[in-house]
Amino acid sequence: MTYKRYTVRGISDCTVCDNCGKSNLKMTVTLESECGEIVRFGSDCAAKSLRQDYMGKRYPISREAAISAGKAAKRGESFARWSMQMAA
Repeated sequence: MTYKRYTVRGISDCTVCDNCGKSNLKMTVTLESECGEIVRFGSDCAAKSLRQDYMGKRYPISREAAISAGKAAKRGESFARWSMQMAA
C-alpha cells in the first residue's frame, strides 16, 4: 500500500465533498496534499481517509477528530501530517 500525506488546513463552508461528490453538506474539512493540492472532504470521507501513525501502525481517525482537527487548524494551530491510504 502507498500513502498520500495530507496536512489539515481548516474547515470550509463548501457544501460539496471532493472525494465522493456528496452535496448539501454543512461543512468540509480542508486538506493540503504534499504537492500543494487543496481538497475539501466531508467529515465522513475525511475520517475514513485520514490515518494516524501510532507505534508503527496506521489507524483511522474518528469523524469527530477530523472535525476537531479542522476547527483547530482554522484557529491557527498546527498539526502533524496525516496519511491517506491509497490503493496500490
